[in-house]
Amino acid sequence: MKRLFLLLCVLGMAASCSQPLSKEQFIRSDGSGEYSFSVELADTLAAYDISFFSAIDRPLFQPDTLRSFPLQVVWRSPSGRYFSETVYYPADSLKARYRSGLVPSEGGDWTLSVTISPEPKGLRGLGVICRRISAPE
Repeated sequence: MKRLFLLLCVLGMAASCSQPLSKEQFIRSDGSGEYSFSVELADTLAAYDISFFSAIDRPLFQPDTLRSFPLQVVWRSPSGRYFSETVYYPADSLKARYRSGLVPSEGGDWTLSVTISPEPKGLRGLGVICRRISAPE
């Protein structure tokens, strides 16, 4: 009975050591509008969802006309190739999906650089969530 209990404990510990499906990073604003994240996309057979999250402090009792703000996004692959685009973050949202079902062309650590210009007043910072949504069969 003791051996069975020990075996179950070891199996339980091994299962709890698996890699998480989701990783989050957040960088506080320093006013520069520059954010850089390291995003691990190791498995080229898996698909990933990428989301941004943030918060904006807004003054009470003042009308807010900010609907969205531009994010200049640059992806740099482990081999140094890059891709850039501009997307818009909805100012009234805490979290916004950026890409769904992204399959990396190269496995490894990618650099995700985001420039917000102009940075909205009251922006606390920017975060990224990378969630693995599928794995090889």
